[in-house]
Amino acid sequence: MCRPDLMNAGCIMKPIKNRWPVGEQAEFLEKLGEMMMNGYTLLDALSMLELQLKRQQKTDIAFGRRKLAEGYPVFQVLNMISFHKAAVSIVYFAERHGNVPFAFMQSGELLRRKIEQAEKIKKAAHYPAFLILTVCLIVYMMKAAIVPQFSAIYDSMNIETPFLTSFIFLFFESFSLLFLCILAAAAVFWAYYLYAFRQKPPEDKMALLIRIPLAGRILKLFNSYFLSLQLSNLLTSGLSIYDSLKAFESQPFLPFFQKEAKRLIERLKQGEAIEHMLNGHPFYEKDLSKVVAHGQLNGQLHRELYSYSQFLIDRFEKKAEKWTGLLQPLIYGFTAAMILILYLSMLLPMYQMMNQL
Repeated sequence: MCRPDLMNAGCIMKPIKNRWPVGEQAEFLEKLGEMMMNGYTLLDALSMLELQLKRQQKTDIAFGRRKLAEGYPVFQVLNMISFHKAAVSIVYFAERHGNVPFAFMQSGELLRRKIEQAEKIKKAAHYPAFLILTVCLIVYMMKAAIVPQFSAIYDSMNIETPFLTSFIFLFFESFSLLFLCILAAAAVFWAYYLYAFRQKPPEDKMALLIRIPLAGRILKLFNSYFLSLQLSNLLTSGLSIYDSLKAFESQPFLPFFQKEAKRLIERLKQGEAIEHMLNGHPFYEKDLSKVVAHGQLNGQLHRELYSYSQFLIDRFEKKAEKWTGLLQPLIYGFTAAMILILYLSMLLPMYQMMNQL
């Protein structure tokens, strides 16, 4: 167990397994930050919020208050009760720069925005996904019952099956094979994730993920957002760029940023400017280096980085709306094509047999 008087970022106690729903984490953190900004101490705010929580959550907060009283830092207590890593890391940096109430508000807002975007995507995909499942069920019934009947009729009447009808029959016969191929591909990807991807260094993982369409774009936005926001907070507290990067290096929650900070520190020691390090960096937005250079010139790097982080949040939300808007037409188009194939599979054989009579 970690001794409170020797605690640091590398000494992390085992988290409680039961994690709060992310939405409840966001609401709790925002309320906690708001109460502390209104003059409550951390322990008083926790005691007040504990009265409004569910039974298990009350137990977690009571446990957390005991640990705080023993001298454990806030970020470790949040980690112990299995709060989201992004929220824990923001609070970790806050304990370095001193503005913990603001960090609670920031982390709650970040989690809330994540939930909102996830809900938008779910809402956009919910009905189309239901349609696709329904069509797949109908396709299976056609393959199992109706298509064999038509094939038997063609054989019994010695009628040559037209090309289009043969193609539709082949589509139904291949449907199970296609489904099995999708399952096999999913199993291969899952095995690769478990036995190969998880063993890679953080920078290799990021280099691979950044190449994935859409997901890579989201990662670039998040990396740039998180780095600019936390650097801004640390610089605002009076730390130098070097000391701010040392804070990134010492946090254990986000291994990628830990390794990135170590690499940037080594290049700083060699005399290279941070804006040059970030210029053309594949893991961040292209304009991040320009923002850093501009902030260095006018002596307001902390302000420039904070403003930039807010621009990135807006940019992410606009892109998420755009991608969600593209998702529905694509799913509807696929569903319409499947329905057309079903329609043709019923009508074409009947018309062709009528022409043969």
